[in-house]
Amino acid sequence: MGAAILALFVLVLLPLCSLLLGSIRGEGGVTIGHFVEALSSRLYLKPLYNSLILGVLTGLFSVLIGLPMAWAVSRTNIPGRRFIRMTATLSYLSPPFLLAIAYVNLLSPNSGLINVFLRDVLDADWLTFNIFSMAGLVLVTVPHTFPYVFLLASSALQSVDASYEEAAEILGAGKVRTALLITAPLVAPAILSGALLAFVNAIALFGSQAIVGLPGRIVTLPTRIYALFDYPPEYGLASALSLLFVAITVVALYLQRSFLARRSYVTLGGKGSRPQLVDLGWARWVLFGVCFIVFLVAIAAPYAALLAVSVSKSWGLDFWKSLTLANYRFVLFQYDVTQRAILNSLLLAVLAATLVVGIGAVIGWIELRTKVPGRRYLDYVALIPMGLPGIVMAVALIQFWLAMPIVLYGTLTILLLAYAGRYIPLGVRAANTALRQIDSSLEESARILGARWSTTMREVTLPLMRPGLFAGWLLVFVPSIQELSASILLFSSSSITLAVAVYNLYETGYIEPVAALAIINVLIIGAVIWRANKVGGAEIGRAGGARHEGVAS
Repeated sequence: MGAAILALFVLVLLPLCSLLLGSIRGEGGVTIGHFVEALSSRLYLKPLYNSLILGVLTGLFSVLIGLPMAWAVSRTNIPGRRFIRMTATLSYLSPPFLLAIAYVNLLSPNSGLINVFLRDVLDADWLTFNIFSMAGLVLVTVPHTFPYVFLLASSALQSVDASYEEAAEILGAGKVRTALLITAPLVAPAILSGALLAFVNAIALFGSQAIVGLPGRIVTLPTRIYALFDYPPEYGLASALSLLFVAITVVALYLQRSFLARRSYVTLGGKGSRPQLVDLGWARWVLFGVCFIVFLVAIAAPYAALLAVSVSKSWGLDFWKSLTLANYRFVLFQYDVTQRAILNSLLLAVLAATLVVGIGAVIGWIELRTKVPGRRYLDYVALIPMGLPGIVMAVALIQFWLAMPIVLYGTLTILLLAYAGRYIPLGVRAANTALRQIDSSLEESARILGARWSTTMREVTLPLMRPGLFAGWLLVFVPSIQELSASILLFSSSSITLAVAVYNLYETGYIEPVAALAIINVLIIGAVIWRANKVGGAEIGRAGGARHEGVAS
């Protein structure tokens, strides 16, 4: 218990306190000059504005896409429900920076495949799209964020008592009016929670904003913070801008909860009736077509582009005559960084997932099975990183560990601390959810029969928690192996990760090898998830629901 509590303070509270101190530390002592400069200079106000615009637009489009899809699979007779759920799941699992690279190959102004086809073959310049724009940033971000709305809204729609909707229809309300006046308000908490998650994640993504935004001169807070670490590094300004990130998240959460507090969303009564599926008639195929377009945009088109580029000698020149596997041979056997990066990423992801789930299990047990004073505050502390972007966590760790006598910067250890600190909310919420589903009388029975605490945990509690803990492990592993926002500031040549290797190759202009390494990245994630599901029996869909339970509540 003591070790878990200490780990929570080291991973979360101490780096954040160091971040705060760094933001007010100046040459002459305590100062607010860093905040004044951050809030007055156009150099920093413009990135703040761009980040807010990106977050709002992404949240809006995530709702416009995720909510109709959730309603379709939960309340209508649309065909292909499993396909639609798979689309949302794969979109969530897809690394955003890889989608950005794929769409640069498809929609860059001069050489993008789609733009070249529209301009040179169809002679339709007016249909071309510049990916290096705010609209392009939204395009590559929404595929990763709309699943938040979809997962939460579909879960809420399945749990709403359908008798309210049936009563409205009996009283003469049409299906559209019932959906707007009855169903939508009841699932409003889930919709707003999904929109909040979409907003927070959109403003936090470094990779896609650097790949798409910087060529179009659209600077955001993550890319501006990253630029502050060029020599000489400006730690004070970086800390102040990082705290602006935290403030934005807190304000967004406050607005969400203030809106929800004005009304009651509780349904009274016993077991609710199951909703009857709405027969859409011929319109169900139209709705399915819309969902299929989402699949094309979020999954099929970007991965087809990456695959095509990865087997091309020179992208865009006589594609069918220049097919080759040389790019895979280069990144796997000739580019000495790849093997080291793959091993580092796998090691970090496994260790981070195991550490987070272990700490989460103990924290959840302390909260639900003990009477330790202040135990509920541990849960609140564990949820703090939910709203912290990876680059903020990296700045906090740099500030903290540079002041310590132990040299951790540039090592795998500091990356492990960043991953564990950032994703600890997932482990705590997964363990908490799993433990709540276990009747404490089972543990009490074992104790009555003479079993010690350790025996009870090993033979009763942990086996029953296994599915939930495994779901939490998987939820930490997947984002850890594709993490870029924190890694980009903390890595060294010996601790480089797979995501950083992809980004560095892209920065140097190796387009075809980048695509090959991106495909390898996706294959590794898919293989580990497949193997993990075989061993643990967990389902990604079930895990996805647990992923957002902390924010939804």
